[in-house]
Amino acid sequence: MQLPLPVTLPDDETFTSFVAGENNQVATLLHCIAAHSPDWRGEPALSLLDAASIPLVNLIGSAGRGKSHLLYAVCHQLASREIPHAYVNLKDVVSLSPSVLDALEQLPVVCLDNLEAITGNDAWEEALFDLINRISETRIGVLIIASQVSAQSSAIKLPDLRSRISAGLTYQLKPLNDELRAKVLSSRARQRGLSLSVQALHYLLNHSQRDLPSLMALLDRLDQRSLQEQKKISVALVKRELSTADDHPNS
Repeated sequence: MQLPLPVTLPDDETFTSFVAGENNQVATLLHCIAAHSPDWRGEPALSLLDAASIPLVNLIGSAGRGKSHLLYAVCHQLASREIPHAYVNLKDVVSLSPSVLDALEQLPVVCLDNLEAITGNDAWEEALFDLINRISETRIGVLIIASQVSAQSSAIKLPDLRSRISAGLTYQLKPLNDELRAKVLSSRARQRGLSLSVQALHYLLNHSQRDLPSLMALLDRLDQRSLQEQKKISVALVKRELSTADDHPNS
């Protein structure tokens, strides 16, 4: 059995650290899958998945909605239970042979991230179509796919693949409001041992890009500046970092 290349997932992206907001339903579903696989059938919370023609869950949403975080969380929980699984970032493997997907139907859970990376690639689309068919036939595992847009709205060329993916359960991830964005930032700051004042947090949210990937990248830079200047993250420090970013937009 050929498995994808080993990957290291972020340790802090778990179900515990996931701020669900309006995405509690899908977070609960995935938590149940990770908690009960491979014997998930018959679980009341997973009745919709059990009744689906294909045991497949689609996570749809633009960058920063938490798709990858949820996939990581599933994998971390499965790993803690020593349940075989696979996480494949299609963006990282699209340059490799589609045989990366061979035999994955034998695993209890398979997570595929960034579906859009392979859309329009005939060989990869065919390989994914075949994998979904094998998963459907064996009824052993669950396939979880993350993508920025739904299969029907994507650039998928193979009509049968679009149809197969659409047959799964689909969840459109909702963005977090400012209060929950602040909660995420505060949590990440604490995990890193950073002191982030309420005033600095509010300034950061009101004067920078509001999507979570940009906010997390800014937090990384603030961490570095705080170390360099040997100062806590204050409003003044945030202003200096944002000013530096404005002066060097491509750095």
